[in-house]
Amino acid sequence: MATEKMYDLAFQYKGTKLWQQFYDDELFAVKLSDGEIGYCCVMGMIGQHNALALYVGDESYQSYQHLRNTDQDRMTEQMIGELATSQNCLQCSFETKDMLSDAELEEVRRYAEAHGKTLRGKNAFPQFTKYNPGRFPWHYDSELDEQRICDALSAAVALKKMLRNYSKEDLGFCSVDEEPKKIPMLAFTDGRWIMKYTPLPAAEMRYPEPVLANDVTAARIKRKAKAGVWECGTLRLPNPVQEEGHEDEAPYYPLALIFVELENQMVQQPIVTNGEDPDEMLNEFADYLLTLKTVPRTIRCGDDRSYALLKDLCAKTGITPERTDEPEALDDVIEDLLDHMSELQDEEIRPDEIEEMFDVLMQMPDSELRQMPQELAEKLYCLAEAGELPEPLEQRIRKLFRRKRK
Repeated sequence: MATEKMYDLAFQYKGTKLWQQFYDDELFAVKLSDGEIGYCCVMGMIGQHNALALYVGDESYQSYQHLRNTDQDRMTEQMIGELATSQNCLQCSFETKDMLSDAELEEVRRYAEAHGKTLRGKNAFPQFTKYNPGRFPWHYDSELDEQRICDALSAAVALKKMLRNYSKEDLGFCSVDEEPKKIPMLAFTDGRWIMKYTPLPAAEMRYPEPVLANDVTAARIKRKAKAGVWECGTLRLPNPVQEEGHEDEAPYYPLALIFVELENQMVQQPIVTNGEDPDEMLNEFADYLLTLKTVPRTIRCGDDRSYALLKDLCAKTGITPERTDEPEALDDVIEDLLDHMSELQDEEIRPDEIEEMFDVLMQMPDSELRQMPQELAEKLYCLAEAGELPEPLEQRIRKLFRRKRK
């Protein structure tokens, strides 16, 4: 949980009321004690969320820009939810007590009592939250996180003192939308914080471009007959997964690579992983293509992430990759999938009912299982891939589903 130093600096930062002077697009940088550069965003000017966010390094800063520059008015609820999971930062925020866990609340109250702090009024309770892309918001899980947020809070307190003698404009602050060549950076030198300046990283989000390293697999896919167009997209599934044995880690939102054949609107087997290893996802898709008699002539990607993911595979297998912002069928498929998942989540199923359902499926002959609706087959296969089915049933579903695809 949070250290005493973190709470000391959090209350010092709260006393600065920097959010009354800075908008959330007027960033300052901090030279962190581990040598990295962090970019600090002061939130709270409009009163919705009072926090200091620290974005460490180029990729983290790009997640800040991605969130700011995405037009949410044109996004679906699912897209907005996924956008929220793209953040990569450390935050010290000030919340109402109902936003804290019991353990956090007890810890804050214990600190406040020991140091004569009053916890009254709006946003009185400090909370420390780590945001990792594709992960559920979590507590800090390393001494490095703790040191970094302490550096940022300490720099912010020092900045307030500098503003006694200079305006923020005098110090070089402006909106990042003005694309300044450099922004203010605080560095701790010879026992004090001094003002320096540093350029901003590139703002554009860059997605991983994994390489299909298995030449044999690439050659086998290249020799296959090719026909039709598949639309493709990536989707963060809305329900976080907590891996067994990893209860000390933040749950992840599974990343699904979804395909639909345009000609017959047939949904192909989705590739579902935790989303943290793009090579794993690419290789799973390549293995799936090996099971098919015919592979797509063209894969039309509805987002930058799927295009970056499949670009190398397409180049090596003779499949034409395309990028489109207006897919014909993909959006409807994703909407139907999310609606179905929402319905399943709303239904309260008892453990004995689940076991009974599995028993019924095991007793069904292969011929009946092969005739089940496509949507149900897809769902069962996803459960099998995630290891959520009993082992005998998992093996049958894997075998029958693959045969149905050939």
